[in-house]
Amino acid sequence: MKNFKNSRVKGKNVSIFKFFVLFVLFFIIVNFLSADSIIDRLDKIFSIQKEEYKGKEYISTRVLKLPENDSYAKMVNNNTIYLDYLLVNFAKKDYYEKLKGVSDPEELKKEFIKSLKNDEKFVNLLKEFEYYYVNKGASTENKKVVSLDRVIEIATKFFTISRIVEDRYFVHICVGINLVRETEKERLPHVEAFVINAIFNDRRSKNRILDNTSEIIKKVKKLNLGLDRGKRLLRAQGALLMAMYENPKLKKLIISEYEKSKEYLPFVIKGI
Repeated sequence: MKNFKNSRVKGKNVSIFKFFVLFVLFFIIVNFLSADSIIDRLDKIFSIQKEEYKGKEYISTRVLKLPENDSYAKMVNNNTIYLDYLLVNFAKKDYYEKLKGVSDPEELKKEFIKSLKNDEKFVNLLKEFEYYYVNKGASTENKKVVSLDRVIEIATKFFTISRIVEDRYFVHICVGINLVRETEKERLPHVEAFVINAIFNDRRSKNRILDNTSEIIKKVKKLNLGLDRGKRLLRAQGALLMAMYENPKLKKLIISEYEKSKEYLPFVIKGI
């Protein structure tokens, strides 16, 4: 009789434990299904406003940082340039024409976010980035494989000599002004975004790796590249591309940033 009672108590405890486990699983699943995604945060991440320059009105966009208590804060705040690059270079621009006549800031933002959500290519890029970030350490089987040489080649395209005035070389390192679109037949959105994000992260760092670009420009300036201004600019840009491609510090930077973020990047770099 005593054993029978003990078995009943044990059985009851097991039932309670099973119920508790099921309740916890149900709670986790419900929260997972109801959890919002990066697409639901577009209005918190991307902003748009009308500005004026030299009497002309234009529309500008930028990436905002999320509050630290937001579950997506680290993903967004550590990759603002990454997200900005995808927005500037891979989102459709048809919303510019649509929004020119919208004067109300709230309506402007509403229509802007609506356009982004309807942009299938842009949304898919964000979802891909989000998937590997949320699932850090996920299988690399479906990730695009890119050689280190290819990544470095793409990185060189962000160092652009926009113009030469006498002996002054104007160099841009920019999300929008670069040579990628003009030179890359196959676009690699995530690789490009990673590279420019890495370059800007380094420029903001106290311990910069890529600190010798000014020395490279000085070497290019020493070359007699011709009298014709247009040809001189092209030759100077070619010399800068080659110098950056062979720059060991650029290679070091790419490898360093990749090692920090490879768990959540949507691609794999081989040859490191």
